Amino acid sequence: MRIVRTNSYTYILLASLCTATLQVFGQAPALPAHPTRDSVTVRLLNEEARHAFPKSAARTEHYAHAALALSDSLHFKPGMMWATRNLALAENMKGNLEKQLDLTINALKLAEELNDVYAIGVLNTDIGNVLVEQDLPRQALYYQKKALRIKQSLNQPAEIAKTLNSIGGSYIRLHILDSALHFMQESEKIKLALNDRRGLAVTYENIGLIYLEQQKYAEAFPYFKTSEEYYKESDNLNGIVKAHLNMGLAQTMLHQYEPAAAHLQNAAQLNKSLNNIRNSMIYHRNMAVLDSARGNYATALQNFKQFSNMNEEMFSLEKAKFIANTKEKYESEKKQHENQLLRKEQLLHLATIHQQRLLVIFCGILLLGLFVITAILYTMYRRQQDLYKQLNYRNNQVQQQNLIITEQNIALANGNQVKDKIFSVISHDLRSPLAILEGLLFLLRDKKMSEEQFRLFSDELWRDVKNTAYMMDNLLQWASSQMKGIHVMPDDCDISTLLRSEFELLQSLARQKEITLTHDLQHPIMVYADANMIRLVLRNLINNAIKFTPLLGSVHITYLLQPEKLELIIQDNGVGIAPADQQKVFSNIYYSTSGTQHEKGCGLGLPLSKDFIERNNGKIWFHSVAGKGTAFHFTIPLSTDEEHLGRGYTIIVKDGQEHNQRIIRNN
Repeated sequence: MRIVRTNSYTYILLASLCTATLQVFGQAPALPAHPTRDSVTVRLLNEEARHAFPKSAARTEHYAHAALALSDSLHFKPGMMWATRNLALAENMKGNLEKQLDLTINALKLAEELNDVYAIGVLNTDIGNVLVEQDLPRQALYYQKKALRIKQSLNQPAEIAKTLNSIGGSYIRLHILDSALHFMQESEKIKLALNDRRGLAVTYENIGLIYLEQQKYAEAFPYFKTSEEYYKESDNLNGIVKAHLNMGLAQTMLHQYEPAAAHLQNAAQLNKSLNNIRNSMIYHRNMAVLDSARGNYATALQNFKQFSNMNEEMFSLEKAKFIANTKEKYESEKKQHENQLLRKEQLLHLATIHQQRLLVIFCGILLLGLFVITAILYTMYRRQQDLYKQLNYRNNQVQQQNLIITEQNIALANGNQVKDKIFSVISHDLRSPLAILEGLLFLLRDKKMSEEQFRLFSDELWRDVKNTAYMMDNLLQWASSQMKGIHVMPDDCDISTLLRSEFELLQSLARQKEITLTHDLQHPIMVYADANMIRLVLRNLINNAIKFTPLLGSVHITYLLQPEKLELIIQDNGVGIAPADQQKVFSNIYYSTSGTQHEKGCGLGLPLSKDFIERNNGKIWFHSVAGKGTAFHFTIPLSTDEEHLGRGYTIIVKDGQEHNQRIIRNN
């Protein structure tokens, strides 16, 4: 009794509010702001409009129009948005889908202006539902899935359930029944948890339609029956009609003709008060199916013709409504556009008059102040020129000081690099052979090792000491080039003589590892280069080849004569260079690895050789295959002195083919 009394008071209050609203409309102009009391009135009117749906289209429309008028007078956009949505729902009850879609889109625009995320989710669901009823399910899915994301982000179970139900309806129209059933069952779970029997009525109706589409009529009927019960609880007459229509069709397919006929007659009787054309169409279609199943083909044909005629009438009616709505929208937009043009024209005239007045005033002020401004600008210009001169002078001084500081920093960095490298080599690479030598001498001095035993280690010790000497040469040359710079002193020299001067010592290193060391430079070949630099390059490349060639390997030096330069090739059949390490060979990171008998190096030989060759106008490169060997190539210019030139030929075998090469000899 208490609840009934509260509802009665609510209706009385709403009636008085509507009366007051109408009086305000008749006596006072629109208010510039909306007091809290009036915005509450708008919300109450919108709530009543929503409660009237789907029971009465007239009541829904009445309250929605009142809320819209009051919201418009108060410039209260949230009230306008929900009132427009309620008007769209009223049009849905009357079957005007085009008008419902237009109103829903207008409400969505207001929601987006207000950035009302909740309303955006609800209105996207509404648009999807309208598109489903217009048999546009693919377009509907875009809005429904957008609404689902919004509602999930807001964690609104009831709204999520509604949208899941709508998505399932789209998949029913697309005949993707597995997906439709999945979304309906997800919606059912949420609504059962919320005890939303009003929402479950729609979900059970749709699940029944899915089973009906799958020809599972016995499974479909209980869902239609349950949906009818829930529709009755919520006093949803249109839902009850649809439930009877669906139960009639299901029982027809189950050959239960008498109950089917009873359900269809109930649907027709209840639909008289609704006067819903769609329900009438479905009734005649289902009756045609029932009469055909019972063998009443004449009656079935009559019902089917009635269904076809109503379908055509409805199509024509919707087409006419669409044309009328389009025309109405066009006229409305045209008037709005004309009004906007008139307003813009008036504003433009007013702005022109105002600009002319300002222009007269501005010209007077401009003429008055022009002389003063010119004098000030000239004075500032002269002063600025003086400042520019002083600034340029100071900038030049700063730049010169910066150049000096930069050069000093570079020199200091180079010095630190040289120092660090020297200390690194001394601490890591020179101490080891010296420590071995010291230990052997100590054992020999204290007679803990005989001379015969010492001789066994002498060859290996000699090789280590020689490698250390080569390392020291490279280190000193590199340090000299880094600290003081190297001055190239090119002259005519015989490359074969330079090679022979180093060859005997290198042969000794090769014999220590039983490596065959040979060369093809048997005749004088004059080149124009710094002899000391080329000697160091030959020593580094050949020593490097011996270092990385295993026992019983071979190292061969050959050459190619070109018109203006000599190309020397140091080829070995050693371990080769891994592809990942080849780019480090000539870099400034001083890359070094141990040889086949753990010979060490400081990583300076190859970068130093590259530097020396390039200083002598040559080039250096290599080809290497891991596990097969490496070939280092470098070029140096030939001598141009005719006294040293001779001509002859030699045959060099390379890659299994003979090539005649012209060489220069002394006769």
